[in-house]
Amino acid sequence: MINTAARQTYITSAYIHIPFCSHKCEFCDFAAVAGLSHLEDEYTEIICKEIAERTAKIDQTATPIKLSTLFFGGGTPGLANPHNLEKMIKTLSKTAEIDSSLEFSIETTPHAITREKLQAWKDMGINRVSIGIESLNDSELRAIGRDHTRAQALQGLELASSVFDNINVDFMYGLPTQTIESWQNTLDELVSITQENSAVTHVSSYCLELAINSPLLSRFPRSSQAYPADDNMVEFFEALLKTLTNAGFDHYEVSNFALPGFACEHNMVYWRNIPYLAFGVGAHRYVGGVRSANYKSLARYMREYMGDEMHEVIDDSTRVKEAIMLGLRMRRGIDVVEFEQEYGVNLAKDFGRQIAKLESGGFVEFDGKQLRISDAGVFMSNAILSEFM
Repeated sequence: MINTAARQTYITSAYIHIPFCSHKCEFCDFAAVAGLSHLEDEYTEIICKEIAERTAKIDQTATPIKLSTLFFGGGTPGLANPHNLEKMIKTLSKTAEIDSSLEFSIETTPHAITREKLQAWKDMGINRVSIGIESLNDSELRAIGRDHTRAQALQGLELASSVFDNINVDFMYGLPTQTIESWQNTLDELVSITQENSAVTHVSSYCLELAINSPLLSRFPRSSQAYPADDNMVEFFEALLKTLTNAGFDHYEVSNFALPGFACEHNMVYWRNIPYLAFGVGAHRYVGGVRSANYKSLARYMREYMGDEMHEVIDDSTRVKEAIMLGLRMRRGIDVVEFEQEYGVNLAKDFGRQIAKLESGGFVEFDGKQLRISDAGVFMSNAILSEFM
């Protein structure tokens, strides 16, 4: 039986999805659209309705909404009219208590950043900016269909750091035309930037994964020699790990690095399997033991903003497996005593076969107290986590 006494009693995080972009990148599989910014005002009104109606359905005597993290993701929220973002915040604040020490993030492309927007973001309480740079090599940016340049990336980052002191930067590897040498050059330049610019406190870095219908495949099919060889991806990851950890960044999650004290609290909610709210087209939430997602089609979402494209009741068995999968994404791994207190499950006993198999292959480390993915197993984390599902 699962111990329910220790379960989270508050909803502490909310995500709001802004889908509008100046240009949809050719690798993107998110709910993002270009050329439809004229719908932004109408979309804002619909999100405000969704916020009001969804939060009204939550019994806050049993599960109060006390937000300690809020995240504007996309799409490119940095392109949105700040007045519309503020409307959403005000609507949310009517039904949710917002902590004075709220971690409040916004995603943006570097060329969407202006001094006026930065000040507006700061005035509405945003205190963390996440900039999608992806590469510091112009040929690589062109190859993946980004509509900004290296110069614009550096300019946007410099401008953002003149107003904010907590900035994340996103980078990708495994890109067409990318080599291990060009990747190392990007990493070395990134480290130089962080040494000169104390505002850059966090780095997220992901290997390129292409959806089946990705437009990028029309120019660079999967068989294209422009992609780095699959066998070299471990080398790319090891370069990332070595360069950033040597520069003082803590590798606290499979794809995320932070200076001490700057881990992303919002994303930690996901990895700790804690309930969270989410609003907007394609947004995924976890509330009341149910994972659900809004329609990914913008047109359908705007017609049926309270409808679910996905709705799954998470039973006790699934909840345990998800907690293992998410917990092992964090580099500290899972404290087995805390896990048993929370879920009533003894990992050594109930998942001993999987742990022994992975430990014998050198993919996990288990000392009876802490279960974690080994350094050698990090790059294969998806395959490792699937063993528990």
